Amino acid sequence: MMSYLEEWTLLDKDHFSSLLGATEALKASTLRLPIVGKAIADIQKLKDAISSSVDAMQAMASSIYLLSSKERIFLEQCKDFSSTLAAMQVKNCSLRTHIIQLNHVRTTRSLTTRV
Repeated sequence: MMSYLEEWTLLDKDHFSSLLGATEALKASTLRLPIVGKAIADIQKLKDAISSSVDAMQAMASSIYLLSSKERIFLEQCKDFSSTLAAMQVKNCSLRTHIIQLNHVRTTRSLTTRV
């Protein structure tokens, strides 16, 4: 289970890194909008800059989808491990109780046979 938690940490770092990179790419695209004197834009350069931003957002969407799919898989595995662990704890308690009851019966039989 620890290896899955360690993988989760790496996945979280990848997710953060991807979002940071996408944010920086979008900032860079926005800051390079081709505005000339009196706020008039070169239409072709503006189109290219917006296209570049859209490409960055599409790459970001693909990355987020991939990471969220991995997160969902890890969450399912953690849920399964937690269920298994809970069942094992119940079984452990049941076996301990059974052992205590058996020891109590043996002690009681031992005492009644001496009397």
